[in-house]
Amino acid sequence: MGYISVTDLKKTKTLSEQLESDSELIVTRDGKPMAIMISVAGDTVESSLREIRRALFSAAVGRIRERTRENPVDQSEIETALRRARQDRKG
Repeated sequence: MGYISVTDLKKTKTLSEQLESDSELIVTRDGKPMAIMISVAGDTVESSLREIRRALFSAAVGRIRERTRENPVDQSEIETALRRARQDRKG
């Protein structure tokens, strides 16, 4: 895994060479990570994107579960939220 700054993205030859050698690049702005680039074969773009989305979704669910373990929601809070949502739907 390598790093490349946003300003260096304009250097397409360097970018291509670095991505080819590292397969994954962290794009940085002001020294802070802001994006991830990965190399993919032309015939696997759609499946790669599906897998990335699935992984991001799974990670988000994991973070929510962790927060719920740390701060469990009381049953009365759930019932209150449901009651409000149903009232809002009725108008």
